[in-house]
Amino acid sequence: MTVDGPLPRPTLTADRRRLVLLLVAVLLLLAAAVPLGLRERGVNASTTGETSSGRAAADTSEAGTASTPAPGPTLGTAGRAGAPAAAAVVTAKIARSAWLGLHVPDLAAASSRARAIAAAAGGTVTAENVVTAPAPAGSARPVPSQEGGIPPVAVDEARITVRVPAGKLDAVLTELAGLGTVSYRTSQAEDVTDAYVDTSARIAPMRDSVERVRALLAKATDLQQIVLLESELSRRQADLDSLQQRLAELDRRTTTSDVTLTLWAGSASVGSGTNGFVVTLREAWSALLGSLGVIVTGLAVLLPWLLIGLGAAALARRGWRRRGWRRRGTPPPVSTAP
Repeated sequence: MTVDGPLPRPTLTADRRRLVLLLVAVLLLLAAAVPLGLRERGVNASTTGETSSGRAAADTSEAGTASTPAPGPTLGTAGRAGAPAAAAVVTAKIARSAWLGLHVPDLAAASSRARAIAAAAGGTVTAENVVTAPAPAGSARPVPSQEGGIPPVAVDEARITVRVPAGKLDAVLTELAGLGTVSYRTSQAEDVTDAYVDTSARIAPMRDSVERVRALLAKATDLQQIVLLESELSRRQADLDSLQQRLAELDRRTTTSDVTLTLWAGSASVGSGTNGFVVTLREAWSALLGSLGVIVTGLAVLLPWLLIGLGAAALARRGWRRRGWRRRGTPPPVSTAP
């Protein structure tokens, strides 16, 4: 049986046409959102890069490798409210920390050598957990909790946290890397200049405020006034102590650096593949979250324009329908819903 003439072309139903149009609209929306998201993320990345560009100069100045201080980033505080005139220029305050993973032939010897390197650099060991053999049957080995600042480790594995002077961080990392085969090395730097300047500028006015309340308390004779002044003095003294503690912590973070050293030997090295697989999964998850973040950022930028476009399209569609009804001479349909 033969059929003469061309075969009929398949036609799209209304539902399929709507689905195709919806898919096309989503693809166009994503195509517009991704470049916008990348551009917005690029602005943030460039800002971070500008902050990181001054860290090398600040580190050189702290280590004293040059005869004159390197021209690191400075922050003018002459126009800052409540800032003293003596603090017009403040050298950048950088807080650094590092993580280092090594496979070593002898775990006990490497741990001892790591402690010696930290001590020679003028640092201290703030946390240590070394496991060289399994616990005997029937005995319980104390395991540090996550709240203790260092997680538990497996057999033939050690995790040591040392605190060294910030100017000697790079030299200490180089010496520690010579203890074995480097598996990973990560460092992080945070610019805390703004927080340092704000905190130091608020201490002097707060100290003057405490002294004023104390002077008023010394002259007070009414019991109710004395109670109120003592309460106010306690509150202001607590605020002053909090500011001083925060400034001391910022000084500690910028003058010393923490290094978290992970060592493993023997059978612990077999599990490095599993650790690598876990790290790969974490990196893939981070990449997925980054892609979603780019899309969400782009959609957030497009959202106002999308709302305006949808409103204009709805008005245009309603006007087009009314014009069609007028041309056909038929009244618009009336809803019969209760």
